[in-house]
Amino acid sequence: MTTQVIVLNGGSSSGKSGIARCLQAILPEPWLSLGVDTLIEAMPVSAQTSASGIQFPPDGSVVIGPEFRALEAAWMAGVAAMAQAGARIIVDDVFLGGAASQQRWKQALGALRVLWVGVRCDRAVA
Repeated sequence: MTTQVIVLNGGSSSGKSGIARCLQAILPEPWLSLGVDTLIEAMPVSAQTSASGIQFPPDGSVVIGPEFRALEAAWMAGVAAMAQAGARIIVDDVFLGGAASQQRWKQALGALRVLWVGVRCDRAVA
């Protein structure tokens, strides 16, 4: 069976985007790389700063609200639709909610063949 989606999960600055670019360069078929950063950048500023969207307080935490979750669910469904249509997808994400975050992806990706990759690095490197 051929993998249709590769999900790279790791902390911010752990190397996920670099790994995605390297995979695109060496894999024999073309792969699209889509990251949660792209989703956030595509959101209106109001969703990036409001309590119902996503917030980045000065203490380094990330606060997720219902508006962000709704947009995220639509984005995940879109990523899954592209894979179902034949595109190979590399997802670059940060599972802030641990297993619950992975479960949201599992639900969106359904029966697609997925390779789950945990990306870790030393705190000093990140």
